[in-house]
Amino acid sequence: MQQLNAKSFPANSVWSSFRNFTKSKGNSSAAVKTMFVSILILLINMLTGVLTARYLGPTGRGEQTAMASWSQFLAFSMSFGIPSALIYNAKKNPDDAGVLYRIALLIALFFGSAATIVGMVVLPYWLKSFSPEVIHFAQWTMIICPLMVVSQINNATLQFRGDYKKFNMLRYVIPLLTLIMIGVLILTDTINPFTTTVAYLFPSVPLFIWLTIHLLRTYKVKMRDSYLQFKKLFTYGLGSYGNDLLGQFSYYIDQIIIAGLLRPADLGLYVVAVSLSRMVNFFSNSITVVLFPKASELSKEEAISLTFKAFRISTTFTLLGALVLMLLAPLVIPLLYGKDFNTALTVFRMLLLEVTISGGTLILAQVFMALGKPKFVSILQGVGLILVIPLLFLLVPKFGLFGAGVAMLSSAILRFVFIILNIRFNLKVKIPRLLINGQDIQWMKTTMNSYIRKKPMDANG
Repeated sequence: MQQLNAKSFPANSVWSSFRNFTKSKGNSSAAVKTMFVSILILLINMLTGVLTARYLGPTGRGEQTAMASWSQFLAFSMSFGIPSALIYNAKKNPDDAGVLYRIALLIALFFGSAATIVGMVVLPYWLKSFSPEVIHFAQWTMIICPLMVVSQINNATLQFRGDYKKFNMLRYVIPLLTLIMIGVLILTDTINPFTTTVAYLFPSVPLFIWLTIHLLRTYKVKMRDSYLQFKKLFTYGLGSYGNDLLGQFSYYIDQIIIAGLLRPADLGLYVVAVSLSRMVNFFSNSITVVLFPKASELSKEEAISLTFKAFRISTTFTLLGALVLMLLAPLVIPLLYGKDFNTALTVFRMLLLEVTISGGTLILAQVFMALGKPKFVSILQGVGLILVIPLLFLLVPKFGLFGAGVAMLSSAILRFVFIILNIRFNLKVKIPRLLINGQDIQWMKTTMNSYIRKKPMDANG
């Protein structure tokens, strides 16, 4: 009987392929590794959300969201597109990366400080339905805004450097620290909306400071042509700002408006629906992280082809995940969060569709960013923002959470249609197919098989 060759055993081949893949610095590998990290983050965030919802209840969860979300919302809203501008210009002009980073850092500190002032002034008027204690605590959280804007610059720097290992490590460690702090609060019986807000916001502070110092040491450069580099960043940044701002508004605006229109308990229910629905957007988020820097290096035809390929693959997996969650929702929500959160079932299903469509739109938008035409995306996606805000104000007071779901889904559909029309008429190209087919599946197989054939010493493509 012929003796089996141990090297030919499938497990060895699979392990070798996996090892080569994890060592690779290629874009496909980076996207998939980012996706795996996103899955881990989703699991951590889901567990954190379950614990806070069960121990705080709908009202406490709503109060905690009101205190934590404003600092994040304003910090990301006041970036003025500088992170995207940094990626684009550093990719186009690698020799200027150090100067661009330092100038972007100064811009971030200025606008972050402005976000702090805006938040402290606006919050007492907007959170009128909340207690004075909640309002005052929310105002204090605004001091973290400058550091949050700086963190966006740091993340953009890691992206154009291709340092996805450090990028993903920070993305993973911060929510893990939050989960650990929530666990400590439960064990010490000190959990309440105020302490959980601290757990959500402040574990990131030492890590943000460490990364900033690390990058400043990396880029010890003379500030040459400072005005020219500032102009490059600000010109592109203002063009892409509408797109970036819309992304942040899409992420936070519903919660911000609901906080001003409904009771804290309703906000708590909605936040649970939102957090669960966003479990499926890790496909689009992971691909976008790698797609923009890569597409910025390509020709127009190559960038469009790569973007639509990413769109088809990501949207297919996102939609499949959304359908599974829709079916499991009646079991999952009461099991994880308790029967008090059953009211969130309907809006949860609507938000799953919204997340699927918005994720696809986000991916398609990268082709404009990569081709140096962010203004088209900003203008046309701004129409979706113009729609969603009045819809929320119109539908939420009348129909509650269901109205919020209708408003968000309507906005997502409109933004998707505008992106498609913009590709067709502004880029003047025929729209590639939107549905996945055998060629895309074969491309995925070929990409993975390439790692099987590689030796470990060659796994750097």
